[in-house]
Amino acid sequence: MVDTLSPSRSPGGLRLAPLAYLIGAFASLFLGAALEVRFTSGAAGTALYGAALLLTFVGLLLSVRSLRPSGFTRGWYALSLALLAASGTLALLVSFPWLRLLPGLIGVISVLLLIARPGHLSRQVSATLWGWLLTLPALILLGAWHFAPAFYAFWISLFDRVNFVRTPNFVGFENYLIALTNDPMFWKALRNSLWFVALTVPTGIALATVVAILLNQKVRFLSLWRTLFFLPYITALTAAAAVWRWIYDPQFGLLNRALNTPGLDWLNTPEGIFGLALGRFGLEVPEAWAGPSVALCAVIVMSIWHQLGYGVVILLAGLQSIPQEYYEAAQLDGAGWWDQIRHITWPLLSPTTFFLAVTGLIGAFQVFTQIYVLTPTGGVLGDTTTIVMYLYNKGFRDSNFSYASALAFILFVLVFVGTLVQNRVLSRRVTYDL
Repeated sequence: MVDTLSPSRSPGGLRLAPLAYLIGAFASLFLGAALEVRFTSGAAGTALYGAALLLTFVGLLLSVRSLRPSGFTRGWYALSLALLAASGTLALLVSFPWLRLLPGLIGVISVLLLIARPGHLSRQVSATLWGWLLTLPALILLGAWHFAPAFYAFWISLFDRVNFVRTPNFVGFENYLIALTNDPMFWKALRNSLWFVALTVPTGIALATVVAILLNQKVRFLSLWRTLFFLPYITALTAAAAVWRWIYDPQFGLLNRALNTPGLDWLNTPEGIFGLALGRFGLEVPEAWAGPSVALCAVIVMSIWHQLGYGVVILLAGLQSIPQEYYEAAQLDGAGWWDQIRHITWPLLSPTTFFLAVTGLIGAFQVFTQIYVLTPTGGVLGDTTTIVMYLYNKGFRDSNFSYASALAFILFVLVFVGTLVQNRVLSRRVTYDL
């Protein structure tokens, strides 16, 4: 006679326990491999590995308690638990090549048997576990390449000058305080980033809207025009920036020839555009109010040109989703082209422009490639240095990864707050129907 376990007394555990077992088993296997290949090491890596083993063990215990097994015996569960506990203890205590993989392998094999056993689980629980199992490799990669580096960056931002050569000292949030209270270059980089966001996002959306409305008309060679506007976006940004560097060249550049301004060094002119414009009328403007430098404006123009095709494609999709009945009814009422744009197109296009505004702000705060190619040193006196460029210089030029990580988290907070403000202010103006 088959000896079975008692049914579950906790409906919540029915779903959470096998999931904890599944995640713990794969995490044990992954962390064990990471420790063996020395991808991670030290007390932190061993602590994470021990936590994964504990999660695997507890997950299996709860699974035994909560599932309703009909085919597996107590002996099977007891054997799995014993093997898991013994191999986990050995892996933590004994230094033997690849022994750390054993608990994870036992956990993975037993959890696969647990899920694959026909009729052992309900259809809903089995489907849920298979779904988690199939997405788990992607989740592990996401955690390994995105979340784990982010947490590690925050960790090293709490130390003094991490450069992987000497032993750093724990300083808490001192790097953040230095950046916010005693680093003028950080505030200059922040001001450049804000100018870049303020000029590229609204201008890009406005230009893309105009072009999308024009391309949404019945004109000849429509596909050709759409292709031409989208080509810059699919061009490699590094190559495009290199071409624009030639366009801005003071001696041989195309722009100086077109404007008849020979010798004007667009990418090495630190004066602000507002100061230059008002200076023609004899007005002197303080540096703080002189506006973005000519060099930064040159980078902004190139960035808008490169992103224009993306905005046009997104807005064209938004335009073509507006029902034609609205326009036909407006025409019957005598509305002109501008009235239709103002009262139909623009309101119903607001979900698309809202999406472009949010993603544009996030992308603009992270601008780096075109600035690095056009002005490799960050411009004269840092007039094109943005926050990402500044943290790159701190990390890879000055080998101060702790301070660079602190700058990265300050940037994260800025982008997060900016996105929240955008969502609160602009989402109220989004219209989904007339």
